Amino acid sequence: MVRAESSQLVRLSTRDVAPADRLSYASWILSSALAPSSVSTVTPSEYELEVTALELPSIAIVAQSGSPQRSIRARPEIRRTSQRYFFLVLVLSGSWQVTNVSRTRFGPGDLIFYDSRCQLDCNILLHWSDVNLQLSEQFVRKWVPNPAVLGGRRICRDSQWGRVLASYVAQLSPDFVVQAPLPQAVLIDQLGALLALTASELSGSRAVSTPAERSVRDHVYDHITQRCPDSSLQAADVASSLNISKRTLHRALAAGGETFGAMLIQARLDLAVRMLQSPLFDRVTTAEIGRRAGFSDASHFVKVLRRHTGQTPLQMRRASHGKLIAQSTTSAD
Repeated sequence: MVRAESSQLVRLSTRDVAPADRLSYASWILSSALAPSSVSTVTPSEYELEVTALELPSIAIVAQSGSPQRSIRARPEIRRTSQRYFFLVLVLSGSWQVTNVSRTRFGPGDLIFYDSRCQLDCNILLHWSDVNLQLSEQFVRKWVPNPAVLGGRRICRDSQWGRVLASYVAQLSPDFVVQAPLPQAVLIDQLGALLALTASELSGSRAVSTPAERSVRDHVYDHITQRCPDSSLQAADVASSLNISKRTLHRALAAGGETFGAMLIQARLDLAVRMLQSPLFDRVTTAEIGRRAGFSDASHFVKVLRRHTGQTPLQMRRASHGKLIAQSTTSAD
């Protein structure tokens, strides 16, 4: 993985080098950002590759787009890979012919999962783009004891949870993660929980919310509602309070179609809306209300509230005050 300071983006492009050097530079980019591979294309001097990468604990997130190409990981490239990784790739565009466990064609919306120790032949016939997650072996095995169940599968077509996983990965662009209103550890744990549920479904086990899981969910909801003003609150904190593991917490929520992050954001939004609509907080700035509700950044608070309600904090406050005035006038009449 190309190194950068913590939580900083790395952007690389073949446009930064001479046409004659583009293919060799692209090979270096892919090998540095992900894993060693041999890249070929019909017109090397016209080859294009754009990469945005972000390295986090346990995973690296790489958004890519480029020209038609063929990428091969054979024995020489595998020997040059010092650590074992697993890769989860969401195809955003292009027509992909991938030979790994078997030969399979993938298109937009499909997920590809493969092991860095296995040979791979990926022939992309059209201009393409993807989100490629490089996952440490420790991270994958924490959530999926038998990763082989995910390999060589049409994950999104074979699994309902796979479709949920694909939708989640589609949001995990490096730019989004850097600006996300949630701690990065929360985003990583949610990915692990969805991986676990997808693998469980593909292995023949059906994820059903049990009474015990629903009880965990209710307790998690109560803790989040009480503690959401703490901007540093994470799943580990709630799990510790409940004397359960993070994995148990995430699996219990996911079995009911929920995530810790979404539940936390909703609790903070509910609290912020109550304050914005209450005359008791008229003299409190909207930025301070966001902070009191648990949003560490005022701009994130504005974006999240607008995305969920269609209003800015100031618009919501004015609309609420307008209703109160109208109700007061009606009562007086």
